[in-house]
Amino acid sequence: MNIATPKPTLYDEVYYPGHVYEHTHPNLLGSLGTLYGMTPAPVDRCRVLELGCGVGGNLLPMAFQYPNSTFIGIDLSGVTIARGQSNIAALGLRNIQLMHHDIMDVDDSFGQFDYIIAHGVYSWVPPAVRARMMTIFKQNLAPHGICYVSYNAHPYSHLRDMVRDMMLYHTRGITDMKKKTEQARAIVRFLSEGSKADTVHGAVMRDHANRVLKMPEEVLFHDDLNEIATAFLLLQVVEDAGRHGLQYLSDADFSRRHLAAYSEEVRTTLQRFPESEFMARDQYQDFIDGNGFRRTLLCHDDVVLRRRIELDFVTGFHLLSTMSPVDPHARLADRSPMEFRTHEGSTLTVTQPLLKAAHLYLGRTWPRALSFDALLDGARALLGGRAEADDRQTLTDAIYVLACSGEVTFLVAPPFIVKEVSEHPQASLLARWQAGTGPLVTNLLHQTVRLEDDRTRYFLQLLDGARTIAEIVADMTKTFGPTTEITRADDGEPMEPLVLSTGDGVARSLAMVGKLGLLVG
Repeated sequence: MNIATPKPTLYDEVYYPGHVYEHTHPNLLGSLGTLYGMTPAPVDRCRVLELGCGVGGNLLPMAFQYPNSTFIGIDLSGVTIARGQSNIAALGLRNIQLMHHDIMDVDDSFGQFDYIIAHGVYSWVPPAVRARMMTIFKQNLAPHGICYVSYNAHPYSHLRDMVRDMMLYHTRGITDMKKKTEQARAIVRFLSEGSKADTVHGAVMRDHANRVLKMPEEVLFHDDLNEIATAFLLLQVVEDAGRHGLQYLSDADFSRRHLAAYSEEVRTTLQRFPESEFMARDQYQDFIDGNGFRRTLLCHDDVVLRRRIELDFVTGFHLLSTMSPVDPHARLADRSPMEFRTHEGSTLTVTQPLLKAAHLYLGRTWPRALSFDALLDGARALLGGRAEADDRQTLTDAIYVLACSGEVTFLVAPPFIVKEVSEHPQASLLARWQAGTGPLVTNLLHQTVRLEDDRTRYFLQLLDGARTIAEIVADMTKTFGPTTEITRADDGEPMEPLVLSTGDGVARSLAMVGKLGLLVG
């Protein structure tokens, strides 16, 4: 590789926080590629390149999870890369490399990658860099590789850019990050409060004032106050990709294909789009939804894609869902209604016994993923072994709808997660290390989990696989005392805290850690 040291950037001066981005995970990307007829590389034996990797907050957890895969990240900020390299050394990882490198200098000497990720880069770099990114997507992508690229999108970004122009005008000439973000927030607050609340303009200003005031100052500085930031229509990005020998695979969020929330007229119109107009339908959905951020997947233009999705596709994947019963004691065997709470907080009512049992079993086994047959067997077991001839079709139809709506996630490979608590419980090394540095940890589903207090962070670090549960209880008792208080609320109203012995508190916390996907074998 011909590596030249890039010049310092604003990201060296103002650190951009690094996190995991669930939709970039190779297991999800490979699952969508498989759904559309591709043969992507298996996630446990693949090569991954991330452009603009920052501190490696997104890439490092992948490398930890898949030691037989290779991960390379490049970023223009030397300070950020140095931080990431220090983190890699602390965890002893040997399958990941973070490089202080310019996107413009990536060439074919880097080799080919099964997955290329560019999250939060495309809209925030000059046109020449965007063109180079498309060249990289083409020249460095394996034949059945998948590229993820995210960017600010229209039509919503027209409104965001209106407010952004106001902030940029007011803060012109200010270079200090804190002063610039303070003044940006001040002018948006002033202009929104001065606008008429009963007008469209006033409503837009208030909406964006709320957004800007909630943003971390580092994100506001690098995203909205980046003078070259540019938003795009999906069409524009796909056409640019086409000029480089690439084609549109899909959005990274499969649930965006679900049309149930639209009116019958809208559903009927969108369903008329032929397979050859797959991208156009997604573009019209952006117009309908007012979408402002796109996660676009690309692949080589000579890959033959299968756009027709059969109802039984779910039988070929591993399935997981967080659904939980509103009433855990509801009857399964009859057709009485049973409510389940979804991951978004809404409720779903089910009356068919097999489906009630399947929903319950899915929720109980979370965060483990189940094959379709294991789900069917588990649901039948909850019904006392009762089986009907049409059970498989009944479950297939229901899970298809749930997968399309996003309530059930489908994966080509099950994550390596343990839910059951052993006598020597062990949380992932990554999560334990992260708990020692801050409140945010990454679970084995590539999701961010916030640990609310120092006690929880300390507890997680004790789960190293060497200590018994009794030893963990003794350590927690010595450090925090013989009891623990659990904060409670009922419909948002605070209740008297629940006081538990430290032993009972540890048992409760172990169950919670298992549910959060932090335990390993």
